[in-house]
Amino acid sequence: MAEKVIRRVSKGYHYFFVKPRKPGNVHKVAERLMRIDNVKEVSVTEGEYGFVVKAHESEEEEKVVGQITKVVGGNTIKALCHYRYIRP
Repeated sequence: MAEKVIRRVSKGYHYFFVKPRKPGNVHKVAERLMRIDNVKEVSVTEGEYGFVVKAHESEEEEKVVGQITKVVGGNTIKALCHYRYIRP
């Protein structure tokens, strides 16, 4: 029964894992990341990466990566493949 309720969503977005170069105010950085045109969602995390950024798929992907890296000042890695499973 549960298999019919859960659906897979995978199109339209890329996820980027961002490792800041130095500590700072994560809320201000998240606000600056949200100002990037293709960025739709920013998650603040603890651990190896400081942020997970969700952005629309775009032909300007390198530009988005450059903008993310410029705001955070560290390393940005794109998730090569992703699937999201959601429950309505």
